[in-house]
Amino acid sequence: MRKYRWLAGLLAAVWLCLLPAGALANGAEPPHVTILVQNGPKDLRLALRISDGEKVVEEDLESVPLLWDQYFQWYGSLTRWTLENWYHMGPAASQTLLVQGEGVYLEIPLDGVEPVGHSNMVTLDVAAGTLTPGEPFWRIPLKIGVRIAATLLIEGLVFWLFRYRARRSWAVFLAVNLLTQAWLNYQLLGTQLDSHTVLVLLLLFIEPAVFVAELIALCALIKEKKRWVTAAYTVAANLASLALGWTVIGLFPV
Repeated sequence: MRKYRWLAGLLAAVWLCLLPAGALANGAEPPHVTILVQNGPKDLRLALRISDGEKVVEEDLESVPLLWDQYFQWYGSLTRWTLENWYHMGPAASQTLLVQGEGVYLEIPLDGVEPVGHSNMVTLDVAAGTLTPGEPFWRIPLKIGVRIAATLLIEGLVFWLFRYRARRSWAVFLAVNLLTQAWLNYQLLGTQLDSHTVLVLLLLFIEPAVFVAELIALCALIKEKKRWVTAAYTVAANLASLALGWTVIGLFPV
């Protein structure tokens, strides 16, 4: 009988694989648009109006609270299939962005503007009444500067707490961090970070590479303390930077 146990086990495994089982899964965020607002009042409200002449549907856009910018997001898609099967309208249905607030009322047709894809950004200038794809060019270096400054501040504080005082150590710290942050921001350049899902995927691949590079470089170049101390600092600094960044990333511009 023992020689047939493996066959019985194999048949049991196959049977378990064939049994129906329920499962819950959560994938990446659906297609959505992020609208960056310029020159808008504090009580601004954005809504999407879809109409085919007989039926009219209005959906409010979600306001995203940030430190200084105004953002709105809308999760959905205006493809032919969506218009016909979700909104039960023809593919030629008109799509209008409604902009309302103190002293402001605008109706901006979305025909000719393709704001809705998968994680796309457009800029709404309330004063000019225009909606354009992308974001102002000056915001890119501003966002990079904010990221680098925040990282240097956090990891520099940990460096000080580890009692590194020599000028050469601080010069190495600045050089290594500037190089790794420059590479990190180059990888993020052009990527919309308006969703936590995308951020998680990026951190899973980019942050480990940054950590390893800093660990090797700092342990090899800093002579003020023993290598195990520098290695401990590198672990502590990266964990502090990652933890604080994870906490406050939702408050900063995307």
